[in-house]
Amino acid sequence: YIVCDVDPSSGAIFANNPHDNEFSNHVAFADFNCTDDRTFTCSRREFLGRNGQYANPEAFRRRGLSRKGGTGQDPCAVLQTSVVLEVGEEIEIAFLLGQTPTREAARELTLRFRNIAVVKESLKSVIDDWQRLASVIQVKTPEPAMNILMNQWLFYQTLSCRYWSRTAFYQSGGAYGFRDQLQD
Repeated sequence: YIVCDVDPSSGAIFANNPHDNEFSNHVAFADFNCTDDRTFTCSRREFLGRNGQYANPEAFRRRGLSRKGGTGQDPCAVLQTSVVLEVGEEIEIAFLLGQTPTREAARELTLRFRNIAVVKESLKSVIDDWQRLASVIQVKTPEPAMNILMNQWLFYQTLSCRYWSRTAFYQSGGAYGFRDQLQD
């Protein structure tokens, strides 16, 4: 039931499920800040190719995709571009994945984050926020790997998966509240 197509105003791939009871208006989106030589497909079969493998998709061996969207296929979001660099030249490409309650909000985000300065500013803000949160409690052991695990990774996993999303990679309970989260 997923409708996957390109938004004509932004060029980003939008996907939604109009048959979902709770999130029928919500839009998932994929975009990047390259606007030249941009092609796309929303067909997993086109991306992988006949009898294709994720390790070696057919789309990597060709230039240009069909711009196929709509329904009635195994949906995915594939954006493709070609970049030619001169010797010593550098380019920064930002990829954007997200979900919003409306198409308008998705369009606004994709257009705003085409600007690499906005991307960098937002990334710095996120890093600063996480450092502020994680610095409240610090565990110090003789093992540097344990310090990184305790002070960064496990803290991030607990907040982002358990408290904010009510899920984790090993179990999706969806429970609310402190006691339910501890039980999960």
